[in-house]
Amino acid sequence: MKNMKLMMTFLMIFSMMTISTFAEIKGEAVIITLLNQEPDPANGGDLLELRFGIENLGDEHAENYILEISPTYPFEKVSGEELIVDLGTLSTNVAGDNMKIVKVTVKVNKDVTAGSYNLPVYAYKEGRKDSTAKRLFNIDIESSESAEIIYIDQVELIPGKITPLTFTINNVGSNPLRDLTFQWENEDDIILPVGSDNTKYIKYIDVGSSAELKFDVIASASADPDLYKLDLTLYYEDASGEETEVNTKAGIYVGGATDFDVAYSESSNGEYTFSISNIGIVAASSVTIRIPDQQEWNVVGTNSVIIGNLNEGDYTIASFTLQQSSRNIKEQGEAKKPAETSSTVDIDIVYTDSRGNRNTITKNVDVASTMTAENRETMNSNFNGMKRSQQQSLTQKLWNSFKWIILGVFVLFLFLKINKQYKKGRIKDSKYSRTKAIKDIIRKIRK
Repeated sequence: MKNMKLMMTFLMIFSMMTISTFAEIKGEAVIITLLNQEPDPANGGDLLELRFGIENLGDEHAENYILEISPTYPFEKVSGEELIVDLGTLSTNVAGDNMKIVKVTVKVNKDVTAGSYNLPVYAYKEGRKDSTAKRLFNIDIESSESAEIIYIDQVELIPGKITPLTFTINNVGSNPLRDLTFQWENEDDIILPVGSDNTKYIKYIDVGSSAELKFDVIASASADPDLYKLDLTLYYEDASGEETEVNTKAGIYVGGATDFDVAYSESSNGEYTFSISNIGIVAASSVTIRIPDQQEWNVVGTNSVIIGNLNEGDYTIASFTLQQSSRNIKEQGEAKKPAETSSTVDIDIVYTDSRGNRNTITKNVDVASTMTAENRETMNSNFNGMKRSQQQSLTQKLWNSFKWIILGVFVLFLFLKINKQYKKGRIKDSKYSRTKAIKDIIRKIRK
């Protein structure tokens, strides 16, 4: 009996506590309950899914009821989401099996600070908004503190070469970040920091801001060309003082391109020999040496030589039959003696690097400093021939320009000479003729 009285008392108190959630219509008692939320708790910027239960605890059916969610800060309406729902008829739910479930989604403002916020929800009979069941649901919001490692400025390291490496940390949350610790590690110890350890500290990053952390790193000179993993770890404190840890990974390629040195060795009978050495620290595959088209030189025969693979530190030779272009010889001849000429030849080295990319390096090689006596003799011969040709060309031009004048002067001179001889002969012999004068002149020339 005593227990029965306690139960009745509890029911009366519960009825008094929930009376504000009922629609004040005779025979109807509509109550709204928040069944669950996802996520729980919510963070700034989240889409918050809410499930409400609406039931009629009265002894009569409740017809034409409306449920309305009226979001206030920090809650916002989601585009396309209906926040006014037609419930239709709510049957009596004394037995507890006639609850209607309504699911709605609202957005939490991304800049909200941590706290508990009210979300107003109403249930009322259509056309009777004055008789409304209202409920303010307390929703807990946590601060959105989040950092991400968004950028690494290098994707390739050359073995044995010190390279600056920058990591960028971005605050993508809605609250400032404090006391951050960043560290990175390559478990194989192929990539290591130079001049410092692998850890750096950041005092503060404001909302939407970022911080750059710079390291000097080096990859082992003996490292095989490959993609190596970096383990990245970031620690920071949230608003409650708890430490948050962010772990991620990044890949950096060790290897890549190389470099070459090309030197002129010798020449014989127009065949020029060059030494090619791999002066980098990465092997080169499928190496081809090629003489590209150029104004100063002509290639006799093939212009490329395949020499295969060339490891770091190795060298090989390649030979080509070359001739200087006539234009180049002429320019050198006009400028200076052949033995003093300076000439260079462009040489392409085409190879495949450790990434599988095909690269071309062009070297400009001086071939004048070690010119052989045979080459000098050939160039001297070319020079002298060109000089004679130039002299002959000048004589020909003068003759073509003045030949008629010269012939005219010669004829005039001959006429005067004959006339003089004729007059002289007539003094001695009145029968002296011009024909005899010509014969006398020819006789004098022969003597």
